[in-house]
Amino acid sequence: MAGAFEYKHLKNFLKIWGNEVVNEAKKRLNSAGKGGGDLEKSIKSEVKATTDAFLVEFSMANYGTFVDKGVKGAGGEIKTGEFKGNWGGRRWFMNYKGKRQDSPYQFGTGSGGTGGMRTGIEAFVKKKGLTPTKGTVRGLEIAIMKVLWVKGIHGIGFFQNSLMVGLSSFKLDMAPEVKEDIIDTLVTFPNITRA
Repeated sequence: MAGAFEYKHLKNFLKIWGNEVVNEAKKRLNSAGKGGGDLEKSIKSEVKATTDAFLVEFSMANYGTFVDKGVKGAGGEIKTGEFKGNWGGRRWFMNYKGKRQDSPYQFGTGSGGTGGMRTGIEAFVKKKGLTPTKGTVRGLEIAIMKVLWVKGIHGIGFFQNSLMVGLSSFKLDMAPEVKEDIIDTLVTFPNITRA
């Protein structure tokens, strides 16, 4: 926030609060068995000042939102294997308000770009060192893509839940910081007369 007074206590509180949300998100990602990689390293927060407000911006690797909110499948039938059956493809997540919400993403819409799923699955198979019991690695990749395409990916809500926890105490924790900034204002502007 521009001007003579910088609200340093509030800005510091928002920085600490943002870091707490980030740390909670990383903890939840790890407890879901998805931590330790590039996604965890990419989760960050930053406090930005505009002319009349502070903004807390959170960022992470692009695919983090798919892990958080899930991806709807196209639905259909899987004819063999562990996931044999008909699937509707509906996927949901719990949002930061604690409400169940359908995933805003869906396989087959074309919004993810060409080859993105294949590239991601190839990297996953390579990273995990997966080898097929019969057939080729490419065949394994195709089988994984088929299951994901039909069923979708359930979101784990690692960021949504962390934001909900952070927001639950935000107002109470912020009060002392705002009080300190008000006191600093009185010290900074001592010539203000009270009505």
